[in-house]
Amino acid sequence: RIDDNGLALLHRRHRGPRNKTMLTALPDQYMFYVTSGQGRLDDGTQFWDLREGVAALIPPGVQRRFTTTSAEPLTMVMNVWTPAAPPRADILVRDTSMLPYCEENAHWNNFSKCIFGSADGLFRNERFYLVLLPPWAMSEPHMHGEGTEEVWTKLSPGRAVVLLGSEIREMEQHSAYLVPPTGVTQHANLNLSKGDTQAWLYM
Repeated sequence: RIDDNGLALLHRRHRGPRNKTMLTALPDQYMFYVTSGQGRLDDGTQFWDLREGVAALIPPGVQRRFTTTSAEPLTMVMNVWTPAAPPRADILVRDTSMLPYCEENAHWNNFSKCIFGSADGLFRNERFYLVLLPPWAMSEPHMHGEGTEEVWTKLSPGRAVVLLGSEIREMEQHSAYLVPPTGVTQHANLNLSKGDTQAWLYM
């Protein structure tokens, strides 16, 4: 699905067991976040191991190949867009389990890990976060005006409840919603579980 800004969201990408893609380079910028399975990403000269929680930023024109290294499918959330800033020259891979928490004193009660941002070749306000919402909690309802557009993708299994404007909706794993920069659409994530933390990919 492509929005008005040319951002395409393919929420779930599978690589079957013991399978691999061709070594190829594409003209757009890509971000992959692994939600399950094990695999490997390589550019023809070096490689990175993939597992749940690992994210990869792949700039335009850089060769890449995905290989599934287990008997289970490798499942990833994929984002693709045309860069608005000069992109980096090489692939950048980060394991979110090794990243510190970031963004303190915000208007929400989430725990955030900053995955990629402007220091990594993204535009000045472009950023990807792993956002963790604790059990029996809700982020503060709020809206955004001109200049701030958000996409929230549900990473963890199970159903989530979200507030979008005046509606309450259920979100399954790998589904997403976009908050437009209109200043009128309130949004908030609710975790109605009393024992499980929810994980979201924030862009």
